[in-house]
Amino acid sequence: MRRYNGRSGGGRLVWALVALLWPGVVLGQTPVRPANETIGSWTLSCPASQSEPCTLRASDWIWPVEAGGLSAALEVQRRGAELVPVIAVRGLSSAMMVGGIAAVKPTVTLGFDGGGAFVLRCGMTGGFLACGPDAAVLSAISAALPTAQTAAVEVSLSLPTGSVALPRAVTLRLSNTAEALGRLRAAGASGETLPAHPGLDLWGLGSKVMRDLGFARGP
Repeated sequence: MRRYNGRSGGGRLVWALVALLWPGVVLGQTPVRPANETIGSWTLSCPASQSEPCTLRASDWIWPVEAGGLSAALEVQRRGAELVPVIAVRGLSSAMMVGGIAAVKPTVTLGFDGGGAFVLRCGMTGGFLACGPDAAVLSAISAALPTAQTAAVEVSLSLPTGSVALPRAVTLRLSNTAEALGRLRAAGASGETLPAHPGLDLWGLGSKVMRDLGFARGP
């Protein structure tokens, strides 16, 4: 006569439930990251390589990609442990990238829900212009982003004659931002590890690098 082993039967039941509710644990799989996923007013894009970070961008462009390749968008990037809004301008010419901030002369502000605008600091990073909050207001902007319904952006750049001009003022409607931020954090956000020097933000870091390369006054 076969004897009933309660522990064995219970163990099989537990593992069956685990397999049903969390198949990644049993199969050793890494959760699949979306190539492109729309979350409210946001678009989450992830490279196929798990080692490369994902990008979260407002679906409505500040300046859409044109034939010349220039674009501007509200993105979310990591700054230390915070997820913060960043105005990213991509597709700048090689000459403008080499010329840096002095060539582009960016002036960028960002405000939420009709409130006061924050002046963003800009720096060339990863082959594009990134304008984000400095250390003094980083936490305040990070805290305001998840519940914001609108983002007012003003951008001014000095571009070569004949280049398309970015609009000075755009209001973007935001929705499902908290959910999008959670998905980005789980998938892996691109960004910067804040330097250990107190008060040294992305702009300050860029200036320090330029000075170390021999440019006395930085970018």
